Amino acid sequence: MFALNDLSSRFHLRAAGMDDSAFAETLTRTNMVGYYTRHRLTWAGEFFLASYRQSENYILESDGEPIGLLRLTEEGDSLHIRDLQIASGYRGQGAGTFLLNTSHRWARERGLRELQLRVFVDNPAARLYWRMGYRLAGPRLAQLGLIRHMTRSV
Repeated sequence: MFALNDLSSRFHLRAAGMDDSAFAETLTRTNMVGYYTRHRLTWAGEFFLASYRQSENYILESDGEPIGLLRLTEEGDSLHIRDLQIASGYRGQGAGTFLLNTSHRWARERGLRELQLRVFVDNPAARLYWRMGYRLAGPRLAQLGLIRHMTRSV
């Protein structure tokens, strides 16, 4: 089993349960509404909930307050980051880097060979993913041309 937290961090990560699903969906929908609107997509809460039930889910906290979400699935020899969401008032403070570094450490501890994620082509978070070593994933690149599929070796 892997450790959830690095004691030197100001962030705390805890396993999420079904009682956290409303927070998780609200944060994700709030963060994604602009992309969904621009790309003419429709949010489907039932799909989010079904995916939530099938994922490993974690709530990121700062000073005891939930500020983020990390959702993961293991697919073959990859750890797939399904969602990495940070509340708007906490972006740019290292929370995303903390979650990406934690995901990388967990993938390595599990003996996996890569991390993967998807990001809207117009999402500024893609810059963070590039800085953290993620690269475009070739033929799995895009769904409808709106989403980049990115991977990083472990």
